[in-house]
Amino acid sequence: MIPNAHEFPLQVIAVPFQYQLRDSDEEQVVMTTEMSLFQDGLGEKINKREADGEPELQYDHKRFKSGTQKSYTGDELVRTPSVEGSLKYELANTMKEAEARTGESVQGCNGEVMLEDSPASEAPVVASHTGTNGSTTNPSLTTGVLSDDGLPLSPIASPSNTASVDEMYMLRNKVSQHDYLATVANAAHKQLSPAGYRNLVFQLISKLCRSELSDLGTLVKDHLKRDFISSLPVEVAMNILTNLRFEDIAQCLAVSKTWNNLINNTPNLWRNLMVSEGFMSLDEFKKDYHDSSDPELHSRAENQVRINFLQNYTYLKNCYSASFKPHRTTLRGHSVKIVTCLQFEDDYVITGADDKVIRVYDANEERFITQLSGHDGGVWALKYGQDGILVSGSTDRSVRVWNIKEGKCTHVFKGHTSTVRCLDIVEHRGEKFIITGSRDHTLHVWKLPNHRSPSYNPHHCEVYSTTDSNPYFVGILRGHMAAVRTVSGHGNIVISGSYDFNLMVWDIVQMKCLYVLTGHTDRIYSTIYDHERNRCVSAGMDCTVRVWDLSDVRNNGRCNAIGSNNAGCVKVTGSMILLQGHTALVGLLGLSDKYLVSAGADGMLRGWDSNAYSRQFAYHSKDMSAITTFYANNNLLVSGSEGQFNVYNLRDGKPIHSDLLSDADQVWSVKFNNRKFVAAVEREGHSFLEFLDFGRPQEQEIETTHTQEQC
Repeated sequence: MIPNAHEFPLQVIAVPFQYQLRDSDEEQVVMTTEMSLFQDGLGEKINKREADGEPELQYDHKRFKSGTQKSYTGDELVRTPSVEGSLKYELANTMKEAEARTGESVQGCNGEVMLEDSPASEAPVVASHTGTNGSTTNPSLTTGVLSDDGLPLSPIASPSNTASVDEMYMLRNKVSQHDYLATVANAAHKQLSPAGYRNLVFQLISKLCRSELSDLGTLVKDHLKRDFISSLPVEVAMNILTNLRFEDIAQCLAVSKTWNNLINNTPNLWRNLMVSEGFMSLDEFKKDYHDSSDPELHSRAENQVRINFLQNYTYLKNCYSASFKPHRTTLRGHSVKIVTCLQFEDDYVITGADDKVIRVYDANEERFITQLSGHDGGVWALKYGQDGILVSGSTDRSVRVWNIKEGKCTHVFKGHTSTVRCLDIVEHRGEKFIITGSRDHTLHVWKLPNHRSPSYNPHHCEVYSTTDSNPYFVGILRGHMAAVRTVSGHGNIVISGSYDFNLMVWDIVQMKCLYVLTGHTDRIYSTIYDHERNRCVSAGMDCTVRVWDLSDVRNNGRCNAIGSNNAGCVKVTGSMILLQGHTALVGLLGLSDKYLVSAGADGMLRGWDSNAYSRQFAYHSKDMSAITTFYANNNLLVSGSEGQFNVYNLRDGKPIHSDLLSDADQVWSVKFNNRKFVAAVEREGHSFLEFLDFGRPQEQEIETTHTQEQC
């Protein structure tokens, strides 16, 4: 063990394999010749100079380990026969540069300028070396054949290229130490074999103490860093960055000003983050940021997207924090305790109930706006269009179109012979349609009145008592044998689920049935049309969830044509996937980009991957009470039941909040955007609307004041 191992840690480490000298004909020749140089007296000459008080240039005889593998120790400097000539030649060039800087002439031993006549392009060679008697001899270099030791011979050097040890010391003293050492290093790099040079470097490094090694490590680490983002084409760099999660982007922002400016000034990156982090669906983003016909508005939206993302990310962090208590506002609801339907779109929160009215609230200011009256029965179906247009269905068998901004009903459609239980709005080739399902076993298709039309009058209500006189009536879809409980559509495709245990897939352009999907063994309560994957999801009283492939119905089961040839309807027996686990009615379904979620009367919430339908999570309510409502996106799941309101983190699968509405007797409906949760609850036999704002913390006194004022 080396005594100074604690100060020079590399000396106790064996020479790494890549720094070792291996046996080869070339290196054997080099080392043999080097040994002969020292044995002929050059080494003794140098050692004599060391004894005379010139310790800077230290050489010693090489020592070889026994065996076939050779290695150098830290006391040795590897040299080749041509190092002296190269050293003198390069030192001469260094002196010329020094003369140019200082204006002084650097001369040799005899007072003449060194290497003045040597061409700059001439390769340095060694023509002789000093023997034991002080003479200069090297007969092996006077011929054009190989020497006795096997080295290839160099041309005879001119006298001006001949360097003695005295001349080398003179040259060393005439130039700066920095230039001298740089020249020595350059000559070693050129003249040594790769293995020899690596061994030399390792031996030098092994002589460094710990503090010097630390400084060297820092220097090497800094020089190995490469700014690959700045080096790559912008398109390639952005393709890399847009595939990162925000946690990684946040780290990239702190790397350098270049990275920071590139990321902050690229709206497309933040646009992708809005979608990938689950703050907005791709369809929603296209509508808000791409479909603007006004270039100025579009540019403003592009500049706002980064701010929107950071705000939404802050809201999500607050939601994920169990210690964060959101600001709560309680507003009076309907005159009956049960809220049958709730919509949270744009800046509106809209509720319907059996008291025959629709109540509208401002989601931003958390205040009541208006009450829409006109139905003669309970409101059981609501669907928000856009720009303040709302469609409702009622037990009075009518369909009404409302203008929220004006607070008035603009159209009344009659034609159903029983309760309008469900409805949806679809858009096909720029025109919007209302699809309504009823307990009369039929679906009706209506054109949604264009509120941008010059003939549109928001202050006048058009009432159509029959379908024959209604210019907005398209047709009736018949085929179900029981009440239509659920409807879902996109484009020209509409899917309906019925109490007759069947689903029917319709084309509203051709007004015909495409498929009858059979497989459920009891009433169907919920249906989702997954247009992105061209699939249908259904659930019902038989406790199962089924997935149907609509791109190729033969993947589901046996297919048979039914009806006339012109009808072209296909009956499909069986589904592509059967999802089991519930033990009671599955009445609620939800779909996000990542998850398919189902909830049932068994008190269970179950989640599956929306692509492969593998199980992802399962939650249950306290006392296994029936789930009456839930809402989910890629990040959060919120559910309500009797006396319970729970919030779950879908990224790590853990429950977060369970006491936000602990005073509610029943939670009937819940929706949320990225910042606020809205819930319709029952408390002491009365209906209330609760706002939970995760953009600001709870303020106890304000909550009580709002409650008293609104009640």
